[in-house]
Amino acid sequence: MQKLHRSEGDINISPRRQKWQEENLNEETRALLAEDEKYFLKQSLSTPCLNAMRACEGIWIEDIQGRRYMDFHGNNVHQVGFANPAVIAAIKEQLDRLSFCTRRYTNRVAVDLARKLAEIAPGDLNRVLFCPGGAEAIGMALKLARIATGRHKTISMWDSFHGASLDAISIGGEAIFRQDMGPLLPGTEHVPPPDEYHCIYECRGRGGC
Repeated sequence: MQKLHRSEGDINISPRRQKWQEENLNEETRALLAEDEKYFLKQSLSTPCLNAMRACEGIWIEDIQGRRYMDFHGNNVHQVGFANPAVIAAIKEQLDRLSFCTRRYTNRVAVDLARKLAEIAPGDLNRVLFCPGGAEAIGMALKLARIATGRHKTISMWDSFHGASLDAISIGGEAIFRQDMGPLLPGTEHVPPPDEYHCIYECRGRGGC
């Protein structure tokens, strides 16, 4: 019997989601999901895919059967809404003018964004280094911290998520990303997150959490 995670929201192979697929997906959707399964490597937690989408706008996503869903996902670029006209216009304008620029050169748009971020950041955090995504940012931050401090140890919380790359799961605290991975980065210490009500050290009332 396949072991399933207790949380319904964790993965797409839970009994309720399987039942929903059986009752709601037509042949076209099933065929596309089968093709996806054939050509894509599975990703922890989020695959196999639950459904197939064809359009999005604002807070809505639409599947290939024409059903619309309100999307409650709320991190990163989702905050501006799908198909945001201002974002699309800015992207199109930049693609027409300068679609890519390596760090061997600079350009006005990149400098303006770097300056804005430096002005917003607190204290003396006045320089930036762009990267493709969050996990890459974690890897770069780890290297910068080693150079700046001369030390390599880190401390982070169990159950935390910092990305799915090897260095990111080393400091992350979710077991599902760390299992079967073998040796991770050395010096990555972990502590439980503070929880005064359910503290594993039973320090409630003693100021521990």
